[in-house]
Amino acid sequence: MKQVLLLHGLGNNGGIWAAARPHWRPDIRVHTPDLPWRGDGISDWRFETDSAARVGKALAAVPGGADVVVAHSFSALPLLELLSRKALAGEPVGPSGVVLMTPFYRRQPDDFHWNMIVPLLTSFHDTMAEGIRLQSLDRPIEPGLRADMARRLCEWVGPYGWLRFFEAYLNTPLLRPDLITVPCLVIGAERDRTAPVDEARLLAEDLPAGEARILADGGHFPMLERPRWFTDTVHAFLDTVPARVSPSAGV
Repeated sequence: MKQVLLLHGLGNNGGIWAAARPHWRPDIRVHTPDLPWRGDGISDWRFETDSAARVGKALAAVPGGADVVVAHSFSALPLLELLSRKALAGEPVGPSGVVLMTPFYRRQPDDFHWNMIVPLLTSFHDTMAEGIRLQSLDRPIEPGLRADMARRLCEWVGPYGWLRFFEAYLNTPLLRPDLITVPCLVIGAERDRTAPVDEARLLAEDLPAGEARILADGGHFPMLERPRWFTDTVHAFLDTVPARVSPSAGV
């Protein structure tokens, strides 16, 4: 039995992976924990400055260790930080492979500009609304109500939650992807209006064992828009990574 750990993004929860549930192979055990930056529980995390340690705890909670970890959106940032720390310290990474889906990443501090802040902040509401829409396709929600729900979700995340995301994004030039040698699949989407697809390509280039897979007809939530494509992609990647050496290799 192989194990896959799925890490949801900022303002979501483990339910974001529900559409993919019917498509997993029977020989795979999937773990979908609710993380501290979930939409309804962020008050306990708002002052947290070490989200990488929180990801480490999620990895350690998988009995025997995860074969592959999939991190969506914001969660890709603390996962990359955790992997960078372990590489610098010469410690075992833990999982045999990593999937970074619609991640945020820039190489240089000068790649961040003042005029990017307002559009990025504004797009957060649209991203939350899109996630709500995609999770309610079976029972569509009236656009006005959906906008209100997204606004409420943004209020739950609050300025502290959003700043934790932005700080992690600003920190990406300080990471050491060049030292992360575990196989990494970076998934981007051409129609992603939240995380630029070129940043997924750039991250894959900077990872020694990185590979980019670009979804041509999808946006920021491939697991909701194309759940079968998502699971097939993870299955194919899982079949290429080496098996875990022993449970002690877990994080």
